[in-house]
Amino acid sequence: MSTRRSCLSLLTAALAVTASAGCGGAVTTAGTGLAAASPTATATVQPSDRDKVWLRRIHRGNLAEIQAGRLAEKKGATQQVKSIGEMLVKDHGEFDTKLVELAETLRVKLPEGLTEAQREQAKRLEAASTGTFDREFVSQMTAAHKVAIAATKQEIDRGSSPQVVELAKSALPAVEDHLSLLEKAAGS
Repeated sequence: MSTRRSCLSLLTAALAVTASAGCGGAVTTAGTGLAAASPTATATVQPSDRDKVWLRRIHRGNLAEIQAGRLAEKKGATQQVKSIGEMLVKDHGEFDTKLVELAETLRVKLPEGLTEAQREQAKRLEAASTGTFDREFVSQMTAAHKVAIAATKQEIDRGSSPQVVELAKSALPAVEDHLSLLEKAAGS
């Protein structure tokens, strides 16, 4: 009976930690627009394959958007595109730092580079003329943000690691804001 009581006490304590972290586990990084969950906010739960896939996919997306953002800062024909590029570099850079920190805490190995498709998109942006760069950049980043939003919503709904789900929840509003700005730029 004492073993059962001991296990019940541990379970109750773990649930209390998880519940309290759920209310205040997200910390907004000042000025970034992207919030990040504290990697130690909840009891560590081994991430599922779904959680790992989301971390890897979003990490690669961050790397691609940082690269594209830097290019937009240099090649953008309009101030609007240059500003969006700057925002992507800043926000996704700061968010990726939090994602990498969480992945390390959870012992999830992240990819070091871009996918072949992302490398091809980067080449197209590099090769785009000044006259077509803005349109190509906005089109690529709009599509990338739509994919990231869909994947993030799935992680929020179906993820099993409270820490990864909290990170996804904290990122979603900013990624949706980025998409809104990109769609506005597409209409300009």
